Amino acid sequence: MGNIDIYIKKPFNSKQLRMRILVSFLFLLALTSCSTKYIEQVNSDKKTRFGFEITAPSKAIYFVENKNIGDSTSKNHTKIANSMYNKYGPARDNFFIGTTNAKDFKFNLANKTYYIAVENLPKKTAMILFDGEHKPVVVFNPNKYNRLISKIK
Repeated sequence: MGNIDIYIKKPFNSKQLRMRILVSFLFLLALTSCSTKYIEQVNSDKKTRFGFEITAPSKAIYFVENKNIGDSTSKNHTKIANSMYNKYGPARDNFFIGTTNAKDFKFNLANKTYYIAVENLPKKTAMILFDGEHKPVVVFNPNKYNRLISKIK
């Protein structure tokens, strides 16, 4: 009979284990802080109930609040939203920015239409970002707002 080699994998040391846990946590955090899973592709004839319709090439940044969620973590969101509005100024013909109580949004690209219902968002506050070229993005982490806005501005 031939020889059989057996390899025993060494367990992670404490530092390696902590690093893997940290990387896994950061990866999951990144996945949930910017999300497109709350964005529905719809027919272009879908109507908004109480909201906005934006058509490409226009760009839009809306700061929204889901009134159905009783969480009171909107202070940082409001502060950052106000500073972004002050930094980039009021809306123009092809660029919209502001805080709104709209309940839904419709974004039209050349061949696709996307719909977002604010009441379906899992967090109290969010930023909806539409660059006029791609599917809109919903961002829940206020600390990412400035970096993402500067990419489309």
